[in-house]
Amino acid sequence: MFRRKPLAAKTSRSDLQVEQERLANAYKAFGPRATRVYRQFMDILREVGIQSGSILEIGGRNNPIRDRLDLTRFAYTAVDLKKTADFVVVADITNCPQIPDNSYDAVYSVDVFEHINRPWLAAAEIARILKPGGVAYTSTLFSWRYHPCPIDYWRFTPECLKFLFSDLTPIAYGFDASERRRNILGKGKSKMEPDAFGGWRENWRVYYAGRKES
Repeated sequence: MFRRKPLAAKTSRSDLQVEQERLANAYKAFGPRATRVYRQFMDILREVGIQSGSILEIGGRNNPIRDRLDLTRFAYTAVDLKKTADFVVVADITNCPQIPDNSYDAVYSVDVFEHINRPWLAAAEIARILKPGGVAYTSTLFSWRYHPCPIDYWRFTPECLKFLFSDLTPIAYGFDASERRRNILGKGKSKMEPDAFGGWRENWRVYYAGRKES
């Protein structure tokens, strides 16, 4: 004879809210995003034996890694669409003939590729301006809220970044889900209206590091 299984005890709404809050704040245990990404970049440089040299950052206007670097070992330059400091070269990374071939030991890019209209050209230019043996590091987005600044074009998978940087030999690539359930509403014109679940709760980063062969 068929017997109905007893109903599971209902979880109170307060318990759900507690769990939701726990997941939303779990990312804090991993430390600030900029610090986490920078440490990964420096670990990769140490892994391949780059202890000094020249570093080019793509963008970095609001949070440049120059503030974290040991400038007695690394010469820092940034490329940006606007001149914001003496160390900034005004150029478009999708086409920057003013930067010679084989110029930098490392090129660093964080939260930029999703805003580049033709990222395949940017990847080719980065490979061109790397010195032989140099490393390109890119951290961008797989899943994140819409955030035009000024335009939000793309989302990526690790395999996509590997394909874009096909001129380089992969060192490391993958997902970073540290902030996955963080509740992000955004701000300004891209601010989201929260619903019962909050704002945006599926935050995945993606990264790639590749080396230019001699």
